[in-house]
Amino acid sequence: MKQIKLIFLALFFSSFAGLNAVAAETAITAENSATSTSVSSEQSINLNTASVEELMTLPGIGKSKANAIIAYRDEVGEFLEVEQLTQVKGIGEKMLAKVRDKIAVK
Repeated sequence: MKQIKLIFLALFFSSFAGLNAVAAETAITAENSATSTSVSSEQSINLNTASVEELMTLPGIGKSKANAIIAYRDEVGEFLEVEQLTQVKGIGEKMLAKVRDKIAVK
């Protein structure tokens, strides 16, 4: 009788372990889906409307370069093409290559 109780308890608790594993797997799947959605819905940063904070999310763009981009935009007007970014002080072809697929001119 004692063995039956032990077997029953073992089965009972193992069923909870199985549920926890399923719940954990579901949570991981949901988290990965959310990450995939945010990555896939990530859009290019518009050079003509981006804030300093948005520009700073670009690789190699810190606060001073972000401010320089906005200052250029304020002085010259809207960017007409992405390549025009190289006219901003401190941004050359190498920097443009790093951010080209993450920026747009709209």
